[in-house]
Amino acid sequence: MLNNTSVAQTDYSPLSPQHQGNPYEFYARARKEYPVFYSPMLKLWIVTRYAEINQVLKDTSRFSSANSNLVDIEISPEVEAVLKEGYADMPRPSLVDNDPPGHTRVRSLVSSVLTPARIAALEPHIYATANALVDDWINSGCVDIISNFASKLPLFIIGDFLGIPRQDIQTVKKWCDDWLIILSGGAPVEQHVGCARSFVSLQHYVADILKQCSINPQDDLLTGLLNASLEGEANLSTPEIISLVMQLLFAGHETTAHLIGNGVALLVQHPQQLEALRQNPSLAVNAVEEVIRFESPVPGLIRTTTEAVELGGVQLPKSARLQLLYASGNRDNIQFTEPERFDIHRIPNGKHLAFGGGIHYCVGAALARLEGRIALEVLTQRLPNLRMVPNQEIAYVPSIIIRGLLKFLVEWDLRA
Repeated sequence: MLNNTSVAQTDYSPLSPQHQGNPYEFYARARKEYPVFYSPMLKLWIVTRYAEINQVLKDTSRFSSANSNLVDIEISPEVEAVLKEGYADMPRPSLVDNDPPGHTRVRSLVSSVLTPARIAALEPHIYATANALVDDWINSGCVDIISNFASKLPLFIIGDFLGIPRQDIQTVKKWCDDWLIILSGGAPVEQHVGCARSFVSLQHYVADILKQCSINPQDDLLTGLLNASLEGEANLSTPEIISLVMQLLFAGHETTAHLIGNGVALLVQHPQQLEALRQNPSLAVNAVEEVIRFESPVPGLIRTTTEAVELGGVQLPKSARLQLLYASGNRDNIQFTEPERFDIHRIPNGKHLAFGGGIHYCVGAALARLEGRIALEVLTQRLPNLRMVPNQEIAYVPSIIIRGLLKFLVEWDLRA
């Protein structure tokens, strides 16, 4: 057995400025010295090596995805009273937080609607949306690429795809963000009460749209989910669709926003590779894969042991909660050649963990890749001599479930 040293426990401080700025030095040391260790602060076992992460992802019987919130949630009586104004059986397990056979049913129904052809058909709309966003500020010569492009593009696309009117999408996003505050824990009860009201508002909003879809069906994902059917399986219920909408909005916006933002930041800090992409836009496919390997927008997700199990030489008890650090596994030198080198010419081999793995492989991966590719193409083609504004402070979202920049200023040459 490996010695689960106290050094790892005390050194792992994922919200510290030092770790937020560069977590990869710690990840490299952890992979070598203590690949599986316990974090008293998070009350989680941390898994850092590719091999063990992949082992867990493939073993759904001993490592459950149920109750996969990052923190144990204690719902206060005040919050519970507000939640009773909505659907009593919410939130419902759907994709990320579900195990077979429930997960199998929901994923099959979602996949029957979220088809490759349907996603591919969005390409002209994504190009048009990306170019329209650039049109808004291209003559300024300088912009915060996070708030003015990276965040807006995937939010608009997933909102349009779900049939949510553009005038409502920012309100819907706030409702989802508020629920995530509860899921993250730590906020005062008063704030949780307000967030619970947002969650109930979102429930009723989606329920109202579903009613409209049943009366006047549209060619959108929400109508598709409402009508999704498979032989021998029950259709998705309203609470299930609401849970799915929340997950799709978050995963379809937040993670892709950071994919794009991280991609721009990496490219302008590697100008030769930026120029190579500008000269050859087809490299955007490779660039997206390298960006999400090198700076994974989702550093890691949670599993729970269903029995006592040994992992990476460490004995874990039943009901142990694990964080699988995808961001660390994606820089494992046993799995990748020169993993600390950012290289958009790296041949994609499908081995990175940025979209998870096994039965929980991200259902929206194709859409994220499409949006990321188009975003990098449009920005590198339309902004001459794109570069980072010098001497700016670089700060990351203070989170252990998201890796992305709060803001990032870029500038370019104005055309004569």
